[in-house]
Amino acid sequence: MKPTLYGLELSEAQTLIQSIEEPAYRAGQLLAWLYQKHISKLDEAKTLTAALRAKLTQTHDLAGLTFAEDFEGGRGDSHKFLFKTRDDRLLESVLISQQGRQTVCVSTQLGCKIGCVFCASGKGKFGRNLTAGEIIEQIVWIEKKIKMPVTNVVFMGMGEPLDNFEATMKALRILQAEWGLAMGGRRITVSTSGITPKIVEFVKLNEGRVRLSVSLHSSIEAKRSELVPINKKYTLKELVEALDKIHHELKRDITFEYTLIRDVNDSDEEARGVAQIASRLHAKVNIIPYNPIREMDFRTPEKPRIDAFVHALEDKGVRVTVRQTAGREINAACGQLRLDREKE
Repeated sequence: MKPTLYGLELSEAQTLIQSIEEPAYRAGQLLAWLYQKHISKLDEAKTLTAALRAKLTQTHDLAGLTFAEDFEGGRGDSHKFLFKTRDDRLLESVLISQQGRQTVCVSTQLGCKIGCVFCASGKGKFGRNLTAGEIIEQIVWIEKKIKMPVTNVVFMGMGEPLDNFEATMKALRILQAEWGLAMGGRRITVSTSGITPKIVEFVKLNEGRVRLSVSLHSSIEAKRSELVPINKKYTLKELVEALDKIHHELKRDITFEYTLIRDVNDSDEEARGVAQIASRLHAKVNIIPYNPIREMDFRTPEKPRIDAFVHALEDKGVRVTVRQTAGREINAACGQLRLDREKE
């Protein structure tokens, strides 16, 4: 299988262009056609000579993804996109259109090895890591579909971004580079389940340009190990200590994602524990009412319970947001659509 042009960085494009004995400036032209004009066929790159396009076609495929299908939420503010890879696997992305922002939630893996018990991504067999090109192409495809720029990107789809570290970091470089998609780092968020050593490395490498979000889901060590099995390897205590260092020494803001599940992690005890951790780190908490998945018995808390949990945090001075469930109507739980299609 040929490598793809989508996913090239400037230095790689320059090396490629020089290897086929073309002028170095052609590299910048090529990347502009890819990342700024979003071509679907190499023949659309009219400033590249026919001879150059022919050479590139011999050595590279243009892209690694093809569009499969999409679904619109009933309120029109959410879309689910399904893509097919060249090895006939499926991946999904979500677009949320709210408050003038077009936010794309990208996947980084085909499936997920972390195995959070409430998440559809970990159900079924793990496929493989996505390439940087496949990560970037999700954004490119969606921009072409909606005919407007994506304003924000969150790495919160299928997979654990820091378990696919090199491809994630490369995709982030392409996203932010002037020769790439030229998106400001503060408009990008990477979410992790808590691979503690990689979190520290990630923060140091991106120098705070990209926002960090950590999936908490429980303030109790044993409970978190049940919900997020990687906690058995990288404990909550170790995670909080690392985040404390990141906040106080590296001056980086932290956001916690907390999936609120009825009668599992929505107790007053949990609320007190979350408030204690968030206060220590001056962290924001994003409450995500559980998105029901057919294969699982977990349930969404009733609104009074959600409100009580939120108020318990706010009473301790914690900044709290509650994620709107725009995706529920279109099975937007991570990996749900992919699971459905693979069963057909």
